[in-house]
Amino acid sequence: MSASCLALGMICRRIRTLALAIALSAVPGLSQSYAYPDRPVRIIVPYAPGGGNDTLARELGRKLEEIWGQPVVIENRAGANTIIATEHVSRLEPDGYNILMVTTIFSVNPSLVGKLPYDTLSDFAPVVVAGIAPGVLVARPALPVNSVKELIAYGRANPGKLTYGTPEIGTAPFLAAELLRSDGHFDAVNVSYRGTRQQMLALLSGEIDYAFDVVTSLEYVKSGKLKGLAVTVSRRLDKFPEIPTMIESGLPGYDVATWYGFVVRSRTPPDIINAINQAFNKAIDDPRVRAHMDDLGIKLLGGTPDQFGQRIRSEIERWGSVLNMAGIKLDDRR
Repeated sequence: MSASCLALGMICRRIRTLALAIALSAVPGLSQSYAYPDRPVRIIVPYAPGGGNDTLARELGRKLEEIWGQPVVIENRAGANTIIATEHVSRLEPDGYNILMVTTIFSVNPSLVGKLPYDTLSDFAPVVVAGIAPGVLVARPALPVNSVKELIAYGRANPGKLTYGTPEIGTAPFLAAELLRSDGHFDAVNVSYRGTRQQMLALLSGEIDYAFDVVTSLEYVKSGKLKGLAVTVSRRLDKFPEIPTMIESGLPGYDVATWYGFVVRSRTPPDIINAINQAFNKAIDDPRVRAHMDDLGIKLLGGTPDQFGQRIRSEIERWGSVLNMAGIKLDDRR
């Protein structure tokens, strides 16, 4: 082949490459995400540092830094049933560089709070559900019950005498307690605490009779400091197969867990959302990350944005019904 033909071929290839680049830049949003991320990414956590939510975000954030080759900054914005952080993110640019961590309460607030400063469904786009944390119903050792059925019977026979602890209204432990009281048809006195740690200290000291907590509290069951009556999810836990589920204990359809996920602003380009989703799924699949989270009682999941979106919508409908039946409503707490 002559030198002139080779030169002509190279020119043609360069023209095709240039044409492709021009075409890509003409597609709205695509040129932005072609090198995503090209600068630091923030994960906004609507809780204070040190809890399970914060630990999960930081663990995944470290892995995302490896995957992306960019810093991942964890920013804690606690308060007002997560509304402070959620409203903040709802006002940011839809560019994928500000990712909001959400939990079960994200789907509860639309029914719990009188007027939210954002729209849960239209202002945010789901990215991925990261994991779930089953709960466990635990009771003080001196309480004369050894099962959920006995607890319900005791509550019916002694209306208003049982006391139970809950953390912030709208959290999974709070919802689990309200669902038990509603489905069990008995009265008990609620004592509210600032968090699950304070609630657990109160239970260990005998200040309250029972509470729903994370599965790590089952270590107290093993040592005899508490009674483990049931787990809140639909299957028994591998580490504690002797503890029945709430369904097995006579409450059909009872399934409550804290779930953790990540969302971004709506109108974020779909290819950026997919890129974030793929990176999170890769981080979630890391064996070291999984082992660490398993020690904290969090089962990592992963999946597609559509799957997470379906979960959010179904949870909004479910808890809206429960809260309306229980007559639980808060004013705007900002």
